[in-house]
Amino acid sequence: MKCFDTYYSRFNVAEPFISEPPNRNLHTIVVIPSYNEPNIVPSLRSLLNCSPTIFPVEIIVVVNSPENAAKDIIDKNLETLAQINEMSLSNQRNDIKIFAIHCPNLPRKHAGVGFARKIGMDEAVRRFDQIEREEGIIINFDADSTCNTQYLSAIEDYFIQNPKIEAASIYFEHPLHGDDYPPEIYSAIAKYELYLRYYVAAQRYAEFPHAFHTIGSAFAIKADVYAAEGGMNRRKAGEDFYFLQKIIPRGRYGEIFSAQVYPSPRESMRVPFGTGASITKMCATSNEYVVYNPEAFDILKRFFATAYVLQNGGEPDTDYRLKDFLSANGFYQEIDGMISNSASQRTFIQRFFTWFDAFRLLKFLNFLHEKYINKVPVEQAAAYIAAKMGLTNITNNTVELLQWYRQKERGIL
Repeated sequence: MKCFDTYYSRFNVAEPFISEPPNRNLHTIVVIPSYNEPNIVPSLRSLLNCSPTIFPVEIIVVVNSPENAAKDIIDKNLETLAQINEMSLSNQRNDIKIFAIHCPNLPRKHAGVGFARKIGMDEAVRRFDQIEREEGIIINFDADSTCNTQYLSAIEDYFIQNPKIEAASIYFEHPLHGDDYPPEIYSAIAKYELYLRYYVAAQRYAEFPHAFHTIGSAFAIKADVYAAEGGMNRRKAGEDFYFLQKIIPRGRYGEIFSAQVYPSPRESMRVPFGTGASITKMCATSNEYVVYNPEAFDILKRFFATAYVLQNGGEPDTDYRLKDFLSANGFYQEIDGMISNSASQRTFIQRFFTWFDAFRLLKFLNFLHEKYINKVPVEQAAAYIAAKMGLTNITNNTVELLQWYRQKERGIL
């Protein structure tokens, strides 16, 4: 198809890995990167245990390792491949097929989760191209995650019922108790997930229009949109955030709550930041987790609320610390172009948030905390924003706050 041919010609796409032709009615492909994974069976089993879908589904697992990988990693990947092949052969679901892609010896410069996701998502594009289904759905999942039984059917139904939606975040919850991990792991993951929900809620409180979760194991996208935006990057960490910041501003991004992902809370230092790294650092220290001060979002809320004044040549009510940031980042040189190229307030706001995007927002938060204010414990920050959003019985208990945020996101409260 033409939209995919352009992608093949412009970006580094490997030759097809899977020789078996796809089902002509294939609608959804789940992509799972797997590196040195101790046990992929629970993840695959949770997908196979999903309730039936209307259209066929494929699962593509990208078992990968860098060049010169240690022998124990190579052996573990071979074990993973054997597990996948065994499950594929024993799978009794005719509407779900499992495929393994083995990618050893990836260039060390690029080897990592971003490259593995790209390999799998590119293969999904080729599968959909073969059956001329440009709007096929590509789901990103992780090798240490599980899901609820409605997961596949809920995602399928969401995109059928919302044909204009191009991509969506999928609801997630980390386990907060159990026998699989020591208590300090569950304590740490509660703090980390509270931070994730606080960060999105604080952006929404400030009325930032592109506030969504960007979790690599919990999003889905149409194949043609994936191709149109240049595909997944090869970043070793943060690949999900960087990729989705190309997709979210397109304006047709949604959220799926009836499908649920349960990511692992395990420790990991495979990447310098993210869930595993945060859990490892918390467990190695006092278990306190400090985050961006909510005062920063108060500053942004006032600025965003009065930004339209700029279009008429006025000066918005801008905090001196934000003015410092705007001056240092050339905002006042850019504003004239925003105004002159905007025939309406709506166009101006679009241009304004193209400049003040999620990257700029993050840059401002780091600037502010490095120069002017201190980070605070996650419970303090989350309680402040929760109060602004309507929580009256304020608590500093991590799990209680997290449960409130979960319910708030899902529209239960």
